[in-house]
Amino acid sequence: MAVMANTFAMTALLIALGVSGNSSLAADIGIVHGASLALFFAFSANARSLILSKSSPVSAKSIMLARLILLMPLSVVSYFLSVGAGVESHLAIVLILRRAVEWLGEVQLSEMERLGRNKEAEFYLVVQSLLLAVGFGWLMFNMPDPYLGLWLWAIFPLLLNLSAIVNAFSAVSQSLGGLYISLFPHLGSSAVIGITIYTFRLLLLYTAGKETAGDLFAAFAIGGLTGSIFANALGASITFHEQQSGKRHSLWFLRTALNSSLMGGVVIFIAAVVRWPVLEMAGKSYLFWQAVGLSLIGGVVMVYAQRIRFRLLQNDEEHDVFGPDVMMNILLLATVPFAYYLLGRESMAGLYLLSAVLAYIFYISYLQGEVTRQLSEYMRRRIKLVIAIALLFPLFFQASHGIFHDPSYEFNSDGKLLNLPVPLSVFACYAGIVLLGGYRCAYFSFLTIFLTCILMLLSNIFSTMGDPVRQEAKLVLLVQFVLPMFALVLGQMYQSNSKMNVGIGVGKMFLWVLVVIVPLQLVSSWYQGSPYLVPSVGGVFSIYQLTKYVPVIFVSGYLVALFALWHLPTYRRAVLVLAPFMTFYVAASLSVLAIGLILFGFFVLAVYYWRSKKEKMPVVVFMLAVILSWSYLQWANYSDVADEELSFVDTIALQSPTQEKPSQEENQIAENMQAVGSEKPGRVVSSIQQRVLYWSYFLNGVMSSPETFMFGHDSRPDRNKYPSARNYYLDFIYNYGLLALFPILALLTYTCALIYRLQRQIYLLPWLTGLSVVVLILLFVDNSLGVGLRQPYPGIFTFFLWGLLLNHLLSLNAERKSS
Repeated sequence: MAVMANTFAMTALLIALGVSGNSSLAADIGIVHGASLALFFAFSANARSLILSKSSPVSAKSIMLARLILLMPLSVVSYFLSVGAGVESHLAIVLILRRAVEWLGEVQLSEMERLGRNKEAEFYLVVQSLLLAVGFGWLMFNMPDPYLGLWLWAIFPLLLNLSAIVNAFSAVSQSLGGLYISLFPHLGSSAVIGITIYTFRLLLLYTAGKETAGDLFAAFAIGGLTGSIFANALGASITFHEQQSGKRHSLWFLRTALNSSLMGGVVIFIAAVVRWPVLEMAGKSYLFWQAVGLSLIGGVVMVYAQRIRFRLLQNDEEHDVFGPDVMMNILLLATVPFAYYLLGRESMAGLYLLSAVLAYIFYISYLQGEVTRQLSEYMRRRIKLVIAIALLFPLFFQASHGIFHDPSYEFNSDGKLLNLPVPLSVFACYAGIVLLGGYRCAYFSFLTIFLTCILMLLSNIFSTMGDPVRQEAKLVLLVQFVLPMFALVLGQMYQSNSKMNVGIGVGKMFLWVLVVIVPLQLVSSWYQGSPYLVPSVGGVFSIYQLTKYVPVIFVSGYLVALFALWHLPTYRRAVLVLAPFMTFYVAASLSVLAIGLILFGFFVLAVYYWRSKKEKMPVVVFMLAVILSWSYLQWANYSDVADEELSFVDTIALQSPTQEKPSQEENQIAENMQAVGSEKPGRVVSSIQQRVLYWSYFLNGVMSSPETFMFGHDSRPDRNKYPSARNYYLDFIYNYGLLALFPILALLTYTCALIYRLQRQIYLLPWLTGLSVVVLILLFVDNSLGVGLRQPYPGIFTFFLWGLLLNHLLSLNAERKSS
């Protein structure tokens, strides 16, 4: 109970103010609470569970000392985060001070529980309860100095912690460096939760408005009280006593609370949906009551999720829950803007319930290691192969119309998320992570995503300087950058006992997807009288962004299959039969990069097998590919359809000849080039000119000042004039700065270093050689000419291949060190 009084005092104040009609003040407290929680909780490193754990190597004294060292810098940063979000400075100071005292008190109370000092804990409980009543009463009764009561509430508990603070200095002789190393995985876990709380509240504030956000903060706090109490107070204690007794505890009052919360949540939610007049008597909106009802239900789910989390932390030294925490919290952040713009304001009432469901899914997935482990090896392999098919298969869905079907080359969603085509690979990526569950083997990926997300958030705060409109726009863009990165996790999880089986299995699935789609789309295009690809695939569905990204991704998948299956006679025949279709496909796509990539892939295959086995067949395939691609382009150029005046297209300045008028993009490029002093281009604009124009604009923006170079611009450029930088890395730096890109650059550098170090071992495995070539081209060439890594379909596929390559490079490196 003392832990609850210490931990939930500010939450209780927020609830009391929200219910009493002070929504604006409740919103301010929610922001300060979120900002301080983002930092103090981030550096808590699951300390309570570690102090209560028998197997923990750290002591309460050393943790207290570490917190005292971090206290001032964390408080200062919390202050700037709060004031930057529009909170009054006086209020921010007193609340941050209170949160700092709570942070220190958590260590002392955990040590009291471990040693069984119950009397001291009871006194702590009484004092905390009285001080909270004083602080709230002082505000409600409009006393002369409204914040005096809050100052007493913040400062006085510090006296209760003095003995623990003094004792902490006896641990100075211990190595703080060793302490932080042992705490690092737990720091990441708590950091992602704390930062998510702050960002979640900011997104809620900017999207729903201050009054609505204040109501939702209070509703989530009320409804989620059961889950929060268990997560921050009861859970660690129950698990600690289970360790002590060796028996599983099922407390009657906890069961009663869960049942009451579940039934109460259902009743309140139904009453709010049918707009029961009795609820209006409390003076709160029906949205508030819907949020309360759904959060009460979510509190029950959260208790079960947190129960799993505490068992992982206190009973199993092999688990640090960093991976599941990164997954669920970033997905929760992504949900906020999408829920608001897709489903409307009312959908935000269910966000706490969603967070509880995500927590349960990822914790149970991590607990089991692999959900599929009870199945046979045959079935597990089949599940992985289905995932590989779904990652390459170009099927898109719209929330408004189901399967995407549009005949145009440049589909415009009009800025409506309901119309935005979402690829099948998005669902395959996240479902695959849950099914495979190998979080520990994806540590590099999680660390990269986590650090990138943190640095992007800091860049967003620094560059926008509290402007809510610009912060909201850049937060939505942040989600677009981060979501495809989780395919990196899936790639690292996608492992097998046999390295060869992974390459062959993935290659087979990519091959069968291409065997179905490529000939069908070619025939469909020819049937419609066009030598160039049309978006429709046999009239069944259409491919989104056909001329921009899909040809390069298809060629990448084909090259992975080519190198993995060439040595297998049966599949070699299939690869050879598909080769001319792939050559025609890339020529019909008019993508210079796709044409160059497939010819380069055939060339590398020819050199590889000529050097290793003196095999001539790949040389013949390469020569035929050159002849066929050139011949197809000549035929297309002189066909009846090609005689029409061509319009501009992104890939090589050519597009479907069915478009008679210059596109809006073409006209805009002409205007942009005139504005910078260039001559007006003709109807066909060179893709090189276009890219140089965009690169110049974005590069000038990046180099405009040291601040923009490090932290990015405060807003995106006009998308009608400059939709992107046509370079992923330049686009990233323009929006978020070099500092935020550093984790990705570091991982990219590390991958290249591993490839160089292990080049002999890689050369012995043809499929790994091909995979290395494809990944390097996608990362260095494709994304230097486009922004595929932030688009769902090409981004997920590229990050997946990168993760797959990284996982096997790490395995080879470990074998090399052990030998």
